[in-house]
Amino acid sequence: MPGRDIKWREIRHHWEIYLFVLPTLLLIGLFVYYPAASGVFHSFFRWNGADISEFVGLKNYIDLCKSSEFWRSFKVALILGAWNVVKMIPALMVAICIHRCRSARMQFFYRAMFVVPMVIPGLVVVLIWRSFFFEATSGYLNRFLLSSGLFDLLVRMDQWFHWGGIFVPGQMPAWLGDPRLILTSCVVWGFPWVGSFAVLTHLAKLQGISKDVYEAAEIDGVNWWTKFTRIELPLIMGSIYLLLVFVIIDTIKDAGMVLALAGIGGGPGGQATVPALFMLRKAFTEQAMGYACAVGIILTVIVMALQKALTWIMQERRPKTAGAGAARATTAVAPDAAAVARAEARQRERLERRDVPWRHALRRGGELALRLNKHLFVWLVLAFAFLPLYLMVVVSFKTNIQFYAAPAVLTQPLHPGNWLEAWRQVMPTVANSVFLSTSVTTLTLCFALCAAYFFARQRMPLSGFFWNAILILMMMPMIANMVPLFRLLMDLNLINTFAALILVGAASGQVFAIFVLRNFVADIPGDLYEAAEIDGASHFQQLGHVVLPLSGPILGTVGVMQFIAAWNEFVLPLLVMRDHARLPVMVQLLRMAGEYLKFWGPLMAGYAMASIPIILLFLFSMKLFVRGLTEGAVKG
Repeated sequence: MPGRDIKWREIRHHWEIYLFVLPTLLLIGLFVYYPAASGVFHSFFRWNGADISEFVGLKNYIDLCKSSEFWRSFKVALILGAWNVVKMIPALMVAICIHRCRSARMQFFYRAMFVVPMVIPGLVVVLIWRSFFFEATSGYLNRFLLSSGLFDLLVRMDQWFHWGGIFVPGQMPAWLGDPRLILTSCVVWGFPWVGSFAVLTHLAKLQGISKDVYEAAEIDGVNWWTKFTRIELPLIMGSIYLLLVFVIIDTIKDAGMVLALAGIGGGPGGQATVPALFMLRKAFTEQAMGYACAVGIILTVIVMALQKALTWIMQERRPKTAGAGAARATTAVAPDAAAVARAEARQRERLERRDVPWRHALRRGGELALRLNKHLFVWLVLAFAFLPLYLMVVVSFKTNIQFYAAPAVLTQPLHPGNWLEAWRQVMPTVANSVFLSTSVTTLTLCFALCAAYFFARQRMPLSGFFWNAILILMMMPMIANMVPLFRLLMDLNLINTFAALILVGAASGQVFAIFVLRNFVADIPGDLYEAAEIDGASHFQQLGHVVLPLSGPILGTVGVMQFIAAWNEFVLPLLVMRDHARLPVMVQLLRMAGEYLKFWGPLMAGYAMASIPIILLFLFSMKLFVRGLTEGAVKG
């Protein structure tokens, strides 16, 4: 429902609606826009964040533009971004295979099975790969290369292509210790790279394709590949473009996974340094916070320009793609008389050919082989996806001696005491994360729904200005403001407090939540609002009695995503929290993984305890999550 225009002279009758957007404006103004303005100001100073503040003008920017290390970090980010685009292919293939399962029970079973390993926190998966797969002497990756014979092939390729002795006979590669392999490790980790959000997003789009389209395609005798290229791919291209934008932008502005895998130094020789990691190292290791602010400003400008360019490309391509897909769908659903005649003729020929026994057997064999390959592919990807979870559970019952003797097999005797030790070390931080994530999610949903109502219900004076200010935040990388934000939290005496993480988390979560909820509220039929107004309902009553009861699925979807994002956050808590008793669970796991002497059983049990709440949350809310992705709102 498009909002009604309110003029300045009418504002006295509707002023209370500004109260709906006021909390959001205060949050993003204090914890997003103020740090951004402070970063711009301090980027012209030689500043260490404390007692040194000397105006240097454009010197920080000039030095930054001359820094080969800075521009090399962008090269690393672009390489990782290109590979992350390639990593989108397995998720699309899995979604297509699940969608084509004839049994609804098998579809639900596969969705549930894929959710379990893929909602494990990304940090946990990184730490498992760092500990088990990339270990030089007995790591699973090197063992696999040796047992499969691929290591000999890599040795020959090293000799043929002159890689410089990365793979040498009798010498296992040090994946995280060799500057020539650290970037490859950042690409390989997480194989087969199938994320639950991508799979569910593709499935939600695929389920929206009309069955009439498939029936018409069957009449035309299309094969499985043509069905994908002519029907499914064009009609889900919107979700693919959306995920593509998210992947590219997140790669450039994110530093969390590289920080966990390679450390703040970016691995040996800094070869895995991305721009955000370069900024954090300058600020918190070298204490060059003015220089780091300049890094954040340039990073923001580049990310915003890149996102604008990608959005423009999407808008240019979408009409063509959508038009072609719609034309094909329309032709398939409502063919003309000539097409119907041709289809009927082909159908008669097909039926005649089916009467031939060998043709019938060949066709049945091809369909059976296709169905078998489809399920084999899903199970193969599922096995790889479950491997970190399997290792986590198996090793959690071992001593260190058992782990080094047989790392991937459950051996006797079992040691459940590892879980008691992990409970002692991890459970207090799990409780901290539950409190923090629940608080962030609650504040985000409350403020975002109110702000969405403000933007969708009526077009108030200044509402366009406020909306553009929020849209800008979608392009502004939050980590670019990390240095001035840290200083702001120090000035507010919020360092080492839960309030800092809750308020900053709610402020950063507003942008996505408002963007999603606004579209939902705008789709609610206007008759419902008009009936409420006739009954004398205020805006607060309309929100409580009209909008809120209809928003259950979409609030559940946004809430689950916000909870998982808050649970997985560790960069800001790593910088802000000092007291070990107040650490969230992700920071505690990072500390445990960094200890020189590791006890693998309690460590893996701790990883499992950090993953179980997220797995249970997603399993219980999966139907609501998918429903929120597929539903728009109540249609009139």
